[in-house]
Amino acid sequence: MKQRITDIQASPELRSHQHLFLDGAPFVVIHASLVEKFGLRIGLEIEADTIKKIIAADEVMRAKNYALRLLREEKDKTTDAPEASRPTVKRKTYTKSEIERKLEREGFSTDAIETSIAELIRSGHIRDRKYAENWIVRRQKSNPRGKTLLKRELVDKGIDRETAEQVIATVETEDETKVALEIAQKRAKQYKRLPTHVAKRRLHGFLARRGFGSDVVRQVLEQIF
Repeated sequence: MKQRITDIQASPELRSHQHLFLDGAPFVVIHASLVEKFGLRIGLEIEADTIKKIIAADEVMRAKNYALRLLREEKDKTTDAPEASRPTVKRKTYTKSEIERKLEREGFSTDAIETSIAELIRSGHIRDRKYAENWIVRRQKSNPRGKTLLKRELVDKGIDRETAEQVIATVETEDETKVALEIAQKRAKQYKRLPTHVAKRRLHGFLARRGFGSDVVRQVLEQIF
């Protein structure tokens, strides 16, 4: 059922917003830009649900735009640099959970967050699997660790367990054993003066804490001792 907009007043709390009255009663506080954009004016007959949908759609758009800004990172803000070193923009990856938390901190509603996140996933801006794959590559280059710890880190980052398990499954056991052997050989140098059984026990614990499974640890210890 349509109602008449009987008054539009400036909001004393939010200068950028206006207070809409329907049939003489306060209805909603809405951003002034939406009032102008959709031609909301005194005397206009409109359904209350239509106004609510306008506000909801605007919030989703703002949440989505905010998330998109997060996904872009400017590497160099110099504008008068030579062509080879001009500013380049690279996409920064975030997990779905990380974006959700950031939007929550900005005060967006649950509905707006869920809708905007769904749209970003459909458009390929949020790709948890790709994030997980990149994370593993970076970890194995900078700070190698085993599948167990990698999975735990991915889950802590907000990757769902199923996706984490699928990505971890792509790590070849041979590669994991090779990584474990390399870091174990470096670590074993610290145990040179220890009795063999003590050094073996300490190295076993070290590899286990780095997320390597029992089979991998056993193979590595057999090669070192």
